[in-house]
Amino acid sequence: MNKTLIALAIAAALPVAAQADVTISGSVTTKLLNTGVIDTDAALTVASSEVLANGMTATATFDILENSKSQGTATLTGDFGAITAGEIDADGAFQAGDVAGTVANTTHGSSSTASTVYGIHFAGTSAGLTVAAQLNASTDGAKVATLAKSTQMSATYDFNGVTAGYSYASGDSSSDGTAGVNAAVTAFGVSYAFGDLAVTAGKASTADDSVVSATYTIAVDALTIVAQMDNTPSGDYQVDMTYALSDAVSLTSEIDSTAGKQTTLVASYTSGDMTASVSKTDDGTTDASIALDYGNADLTVARNGGTEESSITYKVAF
Repeated sequence: MNKTLIALAIAAALPVAAQADVTISGSVTTKLLNTGVIDTDAALTVASSEVLANGMTATATFDILENSKSQGTATLTGDFGAITAGEIDADGAFQAGDVAGTVANTTHGSSSTASTVYGIHFAGTSAGLTVAAQLNASTDGAKVATLAKSTQMSATYDFNGVTAGYSYASGDSSSDGTAGVNAAVTAFGVSYAFGDLAVTAGKASTADDSVVSATYTIAVDALTIVAQMDNTPSGDYQVDMTYALSDAVSLTSEIDSTAGKQTTLVASYTSGDMTASVSKTDDGTTDASIALDYGNADLTVARNGGTEESSITYKVAF
């Protein structure tokens, strides 16, 4: 038997490691403004997932973004729960236990609904008890700011439709480890839903008053109404109404008393791959847009009444 056959026989006898499933996706977006400015953004995501021999699942995601803001996460999932390292929600562990919403979610600013940091996060559930914990680094996920390091933990328990939660976040510290100006924060709350009515109540250590909120949802034929009232600020309420005139036309309105009874009204029309909408915002201006869905490509023509800015946006995803 020659050396080649011997080598092939040895290779066939050896165990072969399973190959992880790898997917590549991304998008390119170009936006042309009426001022002549052209803005182009591109993103590339590489994701991998593999089931290990012990039954656990390992996943990894890496995002290649513009301006050197690449970021990634690695997650290990099993019967114990899930542990994630890399880019995580800045207050994910704390918010998991703040069932009454007594502490506002961390955001990068008024135009952002989420904030991320580098850190390690764990979450697991057993017999109705869910626990979460995380350790935040002092750099945010976008690599544009230095944040306060934080240790967080929470626990929630569900029994007979009542969910009770407790959250804790350590006091802030600067990147060099010295104490910051903010003290540790704790929150406790309960929530209960029966029929169309959901009620939450809670208290945070940073607030003098407890927070009580009630939300009622009702749907009658084509009309859906969601009404919410909170005790703070005094008598704060919000009413959302949606009415479907037909399969193609719908009207949506929102009344919010938080800042002087702000009211918005949106009318939308859908026909095939086209969606058109006109909205009257609370500042008295009117926005309008027409969007065409071409599968993995989208074309949108929009007008912002507040800034009087018009734009054409073309996005291709793969």
